[in-house]
Amino acid sequence: MKVLITYDDSECAKAALEDLKNAGLPANTEAVVLMVTENWSLIFEEQEKELPPEQRSEYPTPLEIKRIRERAHTEFAETEKLVQSVAGRLQTDFPSWQIRGEAMPGFAHWSVLEKAGEWKPDLIVVGSHGRNLIGRLVLGSSSLKILTESPCSVRVARRSRARTSDDDSPQRIVIGFDGSPDSMLAVEAVAKRQWRQDSAVRLVTAIEPILAAAPGFEVDLEKIEESRRSAVRELEAAGLHVSTDVRVSDPKNILIEEAEKWGADAIFIGARGHRLMERILLGSVSYAVAARADCSVEVVR
Repeated sequence: MKVLITYDDSECAKAALEDLKNAGLPANTEAVVLMVTENWSLIFEEQEKELPPEQRSEYPTPLEIKRIRERAHTEFAETEKLVQSVAGRLQTDFPSWQIRGEAMPGFAHWSVLEKAGEWKPDLIVVGSHGRNLIGRLVLGSSSLKILTESPCSVRVARRSRARTSDDDSPQRIVIGFDGSPDSMLAVEAVAKRQWRQDSAVRLVTAIEPILAAAPGFEVDLEKIEESRRSAVRELEAAGLHVSTDVRVSDPKNILIEEAEKWGADAIFIGARGHRLMERILLGSVSYAVAARADCSVEVVR
């Protein structure tokens, strides 16, 4: 499994690294810790390299700009040292993984998505917030932009309130399930992970009241139940204890409430629901849950 881990030395980024211990990732994981520095001098310098040689010679770089760039390179060297140190510490925690650190100048979510397009990871791990105050106040922050635009699964990682860093008790996972192909992918993702013995899954199906009551809209409960039984069999075959919950209620609220009540380590949810009309009327359940939950949320693609 290939995992791209974003890092910016914020407390949330450190919490995301700690959360990896409870993510059930396999022993043969290949991981890249990526640190993006939004240094304008280095960004412009990279853009200038793309200009034809004749243009670069026609407009030589002023001395003061050269000095600014020298300082920028010195700062970037420190960033490279930091990310290598982080990768080294992570290697100690996960000795069977192949881990390397990378630093690059650029803009956070663009650079992460560019790296994902080149390297093609199975999962991107992001902290719930970055260092920037605006990023913490606005839900259109880099983490959530990565969540919505990523071509692969994304884990919005948070430090669990229910356990300490050295707690190795069985994990608890909530899965948002509506019988759709994407929710089945969430089930498959959980079933393939390596959880501690006696770990448990809560399969939560929430039927939106507005849609259930809408004229001409029929909820195929029989089909959902058939898919749910299949999901339970798959999870139990993976050695997990499984319980289920079916309610007519807002999926966004129920998933978050159930995770809090149950002390879940993470919520797994498909990137899309069952019907296009549901997504138009309700907005993105996965986006809302990832933004509001107190635990980690993995959006599966």
